[in-house]
Amino acid sequence: MMRKLTGADKTAILLMTLGEDLASEVLKHLDPKEIRKISGTIAKLSDISQEEVDSVLGEFAEQAGTGGGPKLGGRDYLQRVLTRALGQEKAAKVMEGFPAAEEAGLEELKWTEPKALADLLLAEHPQTVALILTHLDSTQGSQILSQFPEALRADIVLRMATLEEIPQGIMREITEALQGELKLVSAPPGKKISGVKLVADLLNQVDQATEQAILASISQNNPELAEKINQLMFTFDDLIQLDDRGIQEMLKEVNKDSLAVALKAVKEEVKQKIFRNMSERAVSLLTEDMEVRGPVKVSEVEKTQQAILKIVRRLIDEGKIALGGKGDGDALV
Repeated sequence: MMRKLTGADKTAILLMTLGEDLASEVLKHLDPKEIRKISGTIAKLSDISQEEVDSVLGEFAEQAGTGGGPKLGGRDYLQRVLTRALGQEKAAKVMEGFPAAEEAGLEELKWTEPKALADLLLAEHPQTVALILTHLDSTQGSQILSQFPEALRADIVLRMATLEEIPQGIMREITEALQGELKLVSAPPGKKISGVKLVADLLNQVDQATEQAILASISQNNPELAEKINQLMFTFDDLIQLDDRGIQEMLKEVNKDSLAVALKAVKEEVKQKIFRNMSERAVSLLTEDMEVRGPVKVSEVEKTQQAILKIVRRLIDEGKIALGGKGDGDALV
């Protein structure tokens, strides 16, 4: 039996049957709130039957075909199409999101971060800000207001509350005056990155001499930054923070030859922690192997340690082992 479909369900199904290109063209003309509602419905819909698709398309075709050849284009045409597709009430709500021609330039403000908008509007006259806020939804408007000084907030709200009519053409003037600034504040946000984390990951891959030289240089200019980087770095000595189960998980994936080379240059406490998680016979064989090998180049030791650390990092990412905070004394749970 076919489930009962809501108007939002029908709209979502219709858009999905239109294909990505046509659906995206339709969405370009919708209010952000409507887009979020439809998008949420699309995300939740699953197992749509062919019967449901046929029903929605049939209903749409029937409603769209009831009128005589309409004049294409413009708000009137859009309203007619939406009314046939969604019904008069829902179409009216959607149309509320479409600005009049002279207000169209402000539409992009609905997609702009409140903090960025507040920074822009701070330089404008309170009456201009009041007029702009009347064209934004209450949530976005409240977020912008919260960024202003208290006295300015009160002034703007008073002007909004006493507004009864917006003079013809005034919004076009505001749009034209703010055009350049609008392009800047409405630009897509840049990619957020953590420079400290990037540097820490990079230093984890270089040899120890290079790492120490770079950290020493940073420390001279910015000790606090150097400490932040150091806290995020993961070195072979940090294996001391693994619990016994973590060490055992690591040993399952590290071959004994690599371990013999890696332990050539580590703190004694790290070596002993690893030994405690091995059988006496295994420790005896590993120690004998390390002695037989004789001197090993530092570069080879560091390369082998990095290979083991890659294994440990993978196990951490997979949730198989946990590493406590570097030098913070936190217990593992």
